[in-house]
Amino acid sequence: MTRSRSLQPLLAFYALVLGCATTRPFDRSTEPGGRPPPPSTTGSVVITGDALSADPGRTVLDAIRRAMPQLRVSDWSRNHCPLVQLRGKDSLAGSSEPDVYVDGTRTADTCPLVTLQAAETRRIEVYPQGVTSRPGYPSSGHGLILIFVERADTTGGG
Repeated sequence: MTRSRSLQPLLAFYALVLGCATTRPFDRSTEPGGRPPPPSTTGSVVITGDALSADPGRTVLDAIRRAMPQLRVSDWSRNHCPLVQLRGKDSLAGSSEPDVYVDGTRTADTCPLVTLQAAETRRIEVYPQGVTSRPGYPSSGHGLILIFVERADTTGGG
C-alpha cells in the first residue's frame, strides 16, 4: 500500500509533463526584428549567395563586417594586413587574430580578407568561438574564418 502511495506523486508529475508537451515548433516571429535569427552554430555566421555577389568591389572583410557589425578591425599590420578581433584582446603579448583558412589551407596572416573579393568566394564561415564541426580544422582560441573560393566548375555555367 505504501508503495502505491509513493508512485502517485510520480504519476501526477508525468501527467503534468505530458500535458505541457507540444508538437508545434517554437514561433520565432515574435522575436526582436520580427524574423528568426540566421541559422548558426555556437554564434557562427555563414555568408553565401547574394551577400557575397551583391557588390563586385566588396572584399571578404567587407562581407564579414556587414554580417557581423561587432567585428573589430583595430589597425593594419606592417605587411598591410588587417588586425582583426572576433573576441577580446589577449592580456598577454601575442596575436589576438582569428585563424584564417582558404579552401582548407591555413594562411600566415589575415591578408586574404582584403585581397580576395567576396564575389570570388562561394561561402564564408566565421566561428567567433573558434570551434567548428567541420573535419580538418583545429580549434582556435581567437576564432576561425573559413573561406571557400568559387571554382570554375561549380558556377553552373556550360
